[in-house]
Amino acid sequence: MHVRLTAAAAACGLAVAVGACQSLSSGPRVDSDAIAEAAGPGRTMIHGSATYFEKMLMPIDSVLSVRLVDRDAAPDSKQAILAEAAFSDIAGPPYAFVLPYDPDRLKDDGRYGITASLTTPQGETFFATAEPVPFEPGDPGKIEFRMMRLPTP
Repeated sequence: MHVRLTAAAAACGLAVAVGACQSLSSGPRVDSDAIAEAAGPGRTMIHGSATYFEKMLMPIDSVLSVRLVDRDAAPDSKQAILAEAAFSDIAGPPYAFVLPYDPDRLKDDGRYGITASLTTPQGETFFATAEPVPFEPGDPGKIEFRMMRLPTP
């Protein structure tokens, strides 16, 4: 009986270790074909995944907001925001997203980034990117980043 208990404990420990090692790329599947169709012609997609490392789940109906921003424009100006999308049907981290944008709005020598925030249904922002995550237009790779916990007021 002692051997079975030890084997069961080892199996449980292995399952926890494997679960803790999941990459940011796992998580819910995003239907990029449906998003591309809804975005319209001439749009390019940014595929990404946002997460946080704190051991907590956000309330049901929380919203992930993702933006493509011009890092050379004033951060609080409307000109800084080149594309944005909000995702409300999210389960838990990591949060996969597809952000459509118009490549004609980008300059050849521009500097761009992705910002994200995670807000409760009551509008309180719990997590956000500390600064824009660098984004290179034309890079076909998936962008992955971590959001940081914001201080509570």
